Amino acid sequence: MPADTLKLVQFHTTPDIPNYSPFCVKAEVLLKMAGLPYEIETLDDPRKTPKGKLPMLRDGDKIIADSEFIQRYLISEKGAKFDDYLSPREKAQAHAFGKMIDERTYWALVYDRWVNEKNWPVTRDFWFGDVPFPLKQFVTGMVRKSVVKASKGHGIGNHSPDEIYALAKSDFEAISNQLGDNEFLFGDKPSSADAIAFGFLVNMVRGQLTNQVHELLDDYPNLTLYVDRGMERWFPEMISSS
Repeated sequence: MPADTLKLVQFHTTPDIPNYSPFCVKAEVLLKMAGLPYEIETLDDPRKTPKGKLPMLRDGDKIIADSEFIQRYLISEKGAKFDDYLSPREKAQAHAFGKMIDERTYWALVYDRWVNEKNWPVTRDFWFGDVPFPLKQFVTGMVRKSVVKASKGHGIGNHSPDEIYALAKSDFEAISNQLGDNEFLFGDKPSSADAIAFGFLVNMVRGQLTNQVHELLDDYPNLTLYVDRGMERWFPEMISSS
């Protein structure tokens, strides 16, 4: 690819899911929606990034960290038009749905993976399986303690498991009701809200990390079909390889 090709820096993944970070999936879907060529660069230590998190976009010597600012950059600097077809009211709804998923649904997934005792061993082995013992025990304990502290700081970590999953279920119900029988959240064309919703839902439907939030989706079959459509549209090569 040309030297000026965009590079999306994200965590490693497996052949059956775009990425285990919903925000990395969001950024990649936005690039696909914008029709921009890009390369993937993997980095599993986000401490090496400007904001200590992934995804990150490289555009020549420019570095854009955080999926929200990647979206803004693609609009302002690359001419992407994700939501131009939406009415002002729909744009407000798309923004609200995106923030709900980013700021609450996300933390239910974090709890499910990192705090839930049933799921934690799978998460630990997936992310830290190659770390040698006894360093592995120290690193995993430190990282998990940090995540638990962050979840409590957010507030969701102070609730009981049943309460957390009830909150997640209410978010799924809202997304399901908004989607209805449509192909995407606002009709037959994807918006930026779809990049966000798909990024989270594909993490709950596919992949190697067990999660109890997946069981909640049994009540919303249109969301599973939504993920299937997203995979067919944006990641067809993963369907054929899985």
